Amino acid sequence: MKIRSTVVWMAVILSVMFSGCGSVRYVSTLKPTGDKDLQIDRARFNLTSFTYPALKNDQKAQPQPSPALIYERSKALYPNVFTDDWTALPVQVTISDAVNRSGYNIAAMITGFSLGIIPFMGTIPYTFTVDFVVTDHRGGRLYEKKSQFEIEHAEWGSILPIGLLPAPGPSDLPRDYYAMGGDYLAKASTKIYNYAADCIVESVVQGLRTADQAKLLAAHQERQAYQQELIVEGKHYWSYLTMTPAIKDKPAEFRVLLYQDIPKRVVKPAEEVVVARQDDSGGWRPVSAYLRTARGLTAASVLMENGVPSKVVVRAVAEPPLADFIDTPDLRVSDRNAILRWSNGVLLDAKNRSLEKVLREESRDGLLVMITRIEQSILDLSEKSEQAKDRAQRIMEKGEGDPDPERELSLLYRQRIEVLKPILAALKQEAALRK
Repeated sequence: MKIRSTVVWMAVILSVMFSGCGSVRYVSTLKPTGDKDLQIDRARFNLTSFTYPALKNDQKAQPQPSPALIYERSKALYPNVFTDDWTALPVQVTISDAVNRSGYNIAAMITGFSLGIIPFMGTIPYTFTVDFVVTDHRGGRLYEKKSQFEIEHAEWGSILPIGLLPAPGPSDLPRDYYAMGGDYLAKASTKIYNYAADCIVESVVQGLRTADQAKLLAAHQERQAYQQELIVEGKHYWSYLTMTPAIKDKPAEFRVLLYQDIPKRVVKPAEEVVVARQDDSGGWRPVSAYLRTARGLTAASVLMENGVPSKVVVRAVAEPPLADFIDTPDLRVSDRNAILRWSNGVLLDAKNRSLEKVLREESRDGLLVMITRIEQSILDLSEKSEQAKDRAQRIMEKGEGDPDPERELSLLYRQRIEVLKPILAALKQEAALRK
C-alpha cells in the first residue's frame, strides 16, 4: 500500500512538473553595474586563465559559465578595466559552484499534495565562489581576493493557468514562462550560468577596487616598459618581452613576441623566440635568438638591468655563428616543422661559412665543449625522430588524423643529424691534432 501511494504521489508531481504551466524568476546577491566608464586608477587587466575544480560524479551534468563568455563579457562590461593588450596585468581566476535543489523538490511535492492546483514557490540557489590572483611581470602575486555570490532560480507552477502569473518577488532578468513542461529547466540553468558570467566579472572588479591602487598602477607601468617598437630590415614591428615561469624540469624563460601591430594576447605573434633563461642559481642568462621573419640573418638579444632582461635589441648578422645553432630549437609551438626546417638551413650555412674559422681559432677546450654538445644533440635528435615516426604510425593505424606532419618532423630531425655529423668529425679531428 505504501509503495502504491508513493507511486501515485510521484505521478502527481511529475504531472505538475511536465504537464503544467509556470513562471520562473532569477535574482542574484551580486548585481553587475556595467559602468562602462569605470577605471581602476588607469591600470588595465586581462583575465588570462580560468580554473574549475573537478566536479563530483553527481554534478558533472551541470553547466558552467564558459571561460570564453566570461572573457568577452569582461571587456564588454568594463572596457576601461579589461583589455587584450599584453601590457595588462594578468588575472587568474578560480571558479567553483554548488547547486541545491532540495527546496525546489519540496515545493514540487507540496504542490503535488494540492493535486497540482495551488502553486508553491520553489527555489534552486546556485552558489558561486570566485578566487582570483593578480600577478606582476615575473609571475609574483600582487593581490588576491576570494568572494562568493548566489543566483536564485525561483519558480512556481500549476496545472491551471494560474501558474502563468509572474512568480512573486524581484527578478534581475526577464521572467520566463512555460506551459506543458518541455526542457525549460535546462534552459533556465543555462540562463543562470550566462548571467553568472557577468556576476563573476563584477566579483573580480569589486575585488580590484579594494586593492592597493598605487601598487597595481606601478605594476601595470612596469609591464608597459616591456613593450617596444622595433625596426627590422626597415620594417616597423612591435615587440613584447614576456616571462614564462618554470614548468617541471624546464627553467623560467623570457620570450620576445613580435607583432606587426600593438601586441595583443588574442593575436598570434608573427614570431616568438626565447632570449633569456634562468640558470640553476636563479640568475638570468641571455640566449642567442634569430628571427625567421627577416630576410637576412637577424639576431634578437636582451639588455640586462639589475640582472634581469629589460629591453630587446635586434641586429643583422653577417656570418652565422656555428655555436648558436648546434642545439635544437624550441619546437613546442604550432609551426615547429617550419622552425626546424629554417634552423637546419641556417646550421648548414653556418657549417659551410663558419666551420673553418672555428677550427682555426677555437681552443682545444672549446672544441671539446662543442663536441660534447653535438654528440648530445645527435642522441636527442635520434630519439625524437623515432618518437615522431611512432606517433605517425599510431595516427595512421587509428585513423585519427594526418600522419604527414609527424613523418616530416621525423625526417627533419634526421636531416639535422646529417648536417651535424661532418661538423662533429671535423671538430674531433682538429681536437686530436692538438693533443
